[in-house]
Amino acid sequence: MRHIIRVRIKTSNKTYLLLKLNRINIDIKNIKYEDNYLYFNMFTKDLERLNKYLISYDVDVIDDVGIYKLKKALKVNMLFIVSIIFSCLVFMILNNLTIKVNIIHQDKSIRELIDSDLKEFGVKPLSFKKSYQEYEEIINIIKNRHKDSIEWLEIDVDGMIVNIRVEERKELSEEVKDGYCHIIAKNGGIITSIYTSRGTSLVSINDYVKKGDILISGEIKLNEEVRGDVCASGKVYAEVWYKVNTSFPLEYIETKETGKMRFNMMLKKGEYEYIILKSRVKDRMVENKYITTIFNYELYLQKEKEVIKTAKKYTLDEAENKAIDLIHEKLILKESETPKIIKEKVLQKSVNNDKLDIEMFIAVEEQIGIKVPYTKEMDSDTSDGENNSNYNTVN
Repeated sequence: MRHIIRVRIKTSNKTYLLLKLNRINIDIKNIKYEDNYLYFNMFTKDLERLNKYLISYDVDVIDDVGIYKLKKALKVNMLFIVSIIFSCLVFMILNNLTIKVNIIHQDKSIRELIDSDLKEFGVKPLSFKKSYQEYEEIINIIKNRHKDSIEWLEIDVDGMIVNIRVEERKELSEEVKDGYCHIIAKNGGIITSIYTSRGTSLVSINDYVKKGDILISGEIKLNEEVRGDVCASGKVYAEVWYKVNTSFPLEYIETKETGKMRFNMMLKKGEYEYIILKSRVKDRMVENKYITTIFNYELYLQKEKEVIKTAKKYTLDEAENKAIDLIHEKLILKESETPKIIKEKVLQKSVNNDKLDIEMFIAVEEQIGIKVPYTKEMDSDTSDGENNSNYNTVN
């Protein structure tokens, strides 16, 4: 590849100079006139001839052109470029390195069991992180190995720390294990379906039951005589009625991102936080990503997004829909299984102090059976007493 340079010659007669360059057969390109100077590109092999025939002119080589200019810039800034590349490599290594494996469980034997399996798959300190799919495969293998002792396992990567949360499979207590438990109603309602796998069902579909009634008994009877005891097992579903009161604010703050964003660094130790660069943004959203720990200080990369906050107000219809969604959320959170909403109706609503107050009736189908241990000496009537109200409550 031929070496091209940018040349500047001072002259008061540019036309004459160009004719002279042509006469001595100098190949020039990208010609530019500026004041008393003529600028052009030429090959370095012609520079000696140019100086020989233009001895009366001031000829200055300004810079290299093309790949040679890039090589020159790389050579001048080599130390800076190497430093940047080295810093990026160190950051990439640290970002993909595991410095600590934290197994969260109270039982030391369980922690040692999981730690041994994790080391087998390369999940240990000073090892590189694995992909999400690889962690999922490791979880499934460990769970299958220890079906009798491990109920649930989760791997959570937090910066350079891998947290493993373990839930041990718990056996029923000795009383329940030996077969002394009833299934009773935790709420009143009308039975919609019954699934009994152990014990004696004492209710039928469309029966109305109160809170505390025995639904499936652990007592096995023959001709009204108790012949044995088991731990009742099964599920009982019922239509349950709730009367729910809630309040929802009419005013709210709308947050919108402006698109402006910058990165920052934060050091944290306990409750102490130190931001490296002071933020000039009035309202912002901050996302923290853990990087590493230095001398007991946690280093975080901060992503600051500028936002605009605007005070707004819901219409009554919008606030009512939001309040109903909130009630649905409360019902879902209080149950281990998502209840099925059968019917709902707003009984009354009013606005007080910029809040919408709602009273609502909801009928849902939910699993109402819970296990209650008992002994043979106990009275089989485990009822909490009669509930005069047809409604149940939601806290």
